[in-house]
Amino acid sequence: MVTIAEPAIFDHLARIDVDGYTIVEDAIEPELVVTLREAIRRLERDLHVEPRGTAAEGHATRRMYNLLAKDPVFQAMPLHDSVLPIVERLLDRGCLLSGMTAIDIGPGEHEQPVHGDDIVMSRHLRRPHAPMMVTSMWALDDFTEANGGTRFVPGSHLFTRTPDEPGALDDVEIRALEMPAGSVMIFHGSLWHGGGPNTTPDVWRCGVNVQYCPGFVRQQQNPYLGIPREIAATFSDRLLELLGYRLYKGIMGHVDGASPGEVAFGARLAETAYRDSERRGTTPMTGDLDG
Repeated sequence: MVTIAEPAIFDHLARIDVDGYTIVEDAIEPELVVTLREAIRRLERDLHVEPRGTAAEGHATRRMYNLLAKDPVFQAMPLHDSVLPIVERLLDRGCLLSGMTAIDIGPGEHEQPVHGDDIVMSRHLRRPHAPMMVTSMWALDDFTEANGGTRFVPGSHLFTRTPDEPGALDDVEIRALEMPAGSVMIFHGSLWHGGGPNTTPDVWRCGVNVQYCPGFVRQQQNPYLGIPREIAATFSDRLLELLGYRLYKGIMGHVDGASPGEVAFGARLAETAYRDSERRGTTPMTGDLDG
């Protein structure tokens, strides 16, 4: 697996702090890129995936959600060593996987409305604010301006307004994301962005959004009902933690004092609210940062 060195992590964090995004080039092994792309295109055929016909989801775009329930190959994505270390430092190790969406933009697609991925949270918080979502956009095909490369506004995570306010898009710099397959764009959830129009006659642009949120934020895609327990049981402990089967800060998410993982999988992920964190010498009632 391709990994990212510690100094490079802090370079990426610095860019996200200023610009709201960073691009990790050559982040993903070429063979994994091919495997993921082939799996998505196979599932599109097998599941008869068609455009959903909404402004957000597109009229010529094939979208698939809940990927972890559809094929084991997707388990490599949330845990990837080129991406997760950056996300963990933007949020913390107690972060959650908010969702995974395959986005295959087809010829003739129109530009998606500009938005922030944390728009639901931003309506309740004063902007700018700490990231309530971190998105990693995986390029499984080359992203170009012509085939629907994501449009984004650098530095917009620091704006005090949201992009749907009247006149918000006037006089802002909107760039088209261009990066080769195997690259990953990681960005603050407040960054203004949207899928670009695909003006090509016959080129599809396949990417996957792997999104994360703090452990105290509700996930966009529900993994507890969406992923059958027998499939989740095959996941690594770390992937189950990202899905929310551990307690956050030793207290949040418990079921009668037990972790969701203990309820679902027994001793493998056993944890008791308050008690176990206190035995570790941490104090969840005071907002301890232990993940």
